[in-house]
Amino acid sequence: MRTSLCLLSLLLLAGWGPMTFGQEQQTPTRSQPIILFDGSSMAGWTKRNGSPNDGWIIQEGTLHRSKRSGDLYFDMWFKDFELTFEWKQEEGGNSGIKYRVKDYGKQSLGCEYQCQDDTTFNKQSAGALYALYAPDKEKRKLKPAGNWNRGKIVVCGNRIEHWLNDELVVQAEVGNADWLDRVASSKFSDKTNFGQNQWGRIFLQDHGNPVWFRNITLTPLVCDGVSLAEWR
Repeated sequence: MRTSLCLLSLLLLAGWGPMTFGQEQQTPTRSQPIILFDGSSMAGWTKRNGSPNDGWIIQEGTLHRSKRSGDLYFDMWFKDFELTFEWKQEEGGNSGIKYRVKDYGKQSLGCEYQCQDDTTFNKQSAGALYALYAPDKEKRKLKPAGNWNRGKIVVCGNRIEHWLNDELVVQAEVGNADWLDRVASSKFSDKTNFGQNQWGRIFLQDHGNPVWFRNITLTPLVCDGVSLAEWR
């Protein structure tokens, strides 16, 4: 599994058009997509310590959190990437995808794309960059509980985008004044340089509720000439 994924990430690169972040543009190089979950295999998905996580199962082609068993980690570290996925929740359900995850003692923390059934527009709403940036109220188009939503996370250098059902709902610049102010006033204020690490793992959150994911694909990006993916 590791060898095949590593080879995928090093395949010939293809060009990609401009990505816009506010008034700036950056043209990352895009590699071949890596399918993290194809509906039939949980290869590469484990607990934090690398052991199997039996609370997450394959159910009719989806990756389903069926019982409390902890978060589900993918065993590869990534830097810059585009992650696309679909998710659905039961009524009132709560989960998320965390990325660029870093260990803080016994905790693993990172930026989080919020996957939640809600009708609010705050820093914990669906599509939010959890605890830091609320989704755009005008652009967010969340489907009702029990329906599939399309999510996309783009991380390119210090720039982050969250997309929900084809709408850009969050833009952030890691490490700038706005970012630092938001972290300082959040639950992560005591976590040194929170979110500023550029390498990390990805995990699906077990928040105590059933949740379903499918079609999880990661496309590594090269935003600064650094290698695409790295095993740790």
